[in-house]
Amino acid sequence: MTARVRVTRRGAVSALTVVVALTATVVVYGITPHGDDINAPFNVRGDIGDVLTGRTLTGSVTGVRLASSIDATAADSEWTGETTGTWVVVDADIAARFEPSSLYRPTLTIGDTTYYATERLPLVTLDDGSVRPGIASAGVILFEVSDEALRSPEAARAEIGINASFQAILDSRLVTQVDLTSLPVEADVAVSRPQERVL
Repeated sequence: MTARVRVTRRGAVSALTVVVALTATVVVYGITPHGDDINAPFNVRGDIGDVLTGRTLTGSVTGVRLASSIDATAADSEWTGETTGTWVVVDADIAARFEPSSLYRPTLTIGDTTYYATERLPLVTLDDGSVRPGIASAGVILFEVSDEALRSPEAARAEIGINASFQAILDSRLVTQVDLTSLPVEADVAVSRPQERVL
């Protein structure tokens, strides 16, 4: 003799309610920021040449080049940057919006790896100086990147991130997407000090 399980309408509605509630919990958990994402900056995205405007900074990445070495003699420096990898030379045009600021450690992200702007060339790269409202500073930002990373498929969707200060929590960041796989590697790229122009 087998026992019959009688499912009432009320029981079915209760079970369905529990399933819907659990599904909603999983969805909310999936779209809610966790860990470092809670305080992550808000990205303002664009491509090379696009003028991006965040809360603190406005400007654009005007070009990207690859180089095996850097020549800084035009910046009154005898420094020649040789690297075991490749230099990613980012030409940028950046201004502050409301008050003087400085760029805080611009980033180059390829896949899951983030590179920070080099600190080997003081007073020449754009990120070593300050930017002012109404005056754009045009200069370079330099990254040393491994050759293996540049050959990876992710290099076709690399991102250059520029934010204003150490306190980038919940602030905006200018993010430019670039395809590094399409660029030739130049033997020697000359860089000079940032130049200012009135907007």
